[in-house]
Amino acid sequence: MKQLVISVMLTFVAMQLVHAESICDARVSLTDARLNLMMMVISIDTEEQDAFKIYIDKASQELERVIQVMLTDENRTDDAQLTILQKTWAEFKNTRETEIIPAIRADDYDKAMAIATGIQAKRMKIMNQTIQALNGDNCN
Repeated sequence: MKQLVISVMLTFVAMQLVHAESICDARVSLTDARLNLMMMVISIDTEEQDAFKIYIDKASQELERVIQVMLTDENRTDDAQLTILQKTWAEFKNTRETEIIPAIRADDYDKAMAIATGIQAKRMKIMNQTIQALNGDNCN
């Protein structure tokens, strides 16, 4: 049953990865990166973990591309919010790559889950609030 759920989630997430063009798409990419990380944390199969890592990397690249586009936008109005988003994302990504994924690879799922649901959850909240501040309720 777990295998089926993970397979369905992989298919769903693959369909959700979009070419990010706006702050709303940045939110989608951020959510995709987080969802796939959480799926990777609960997966005990190395092949599934590798598949989730591919989706994490794709979503991360899209988010970073959108942040760069926003930073170079001549019409941007809130540098402080963009700086918060960029800084928090860098911290989130660093912790993911240097702590969570190594813990998963070492089969230390409790440690990975603790970090993912602790500091990373707080960072997700900050990034989502920042996106909300940048864009209001204009995302579906």
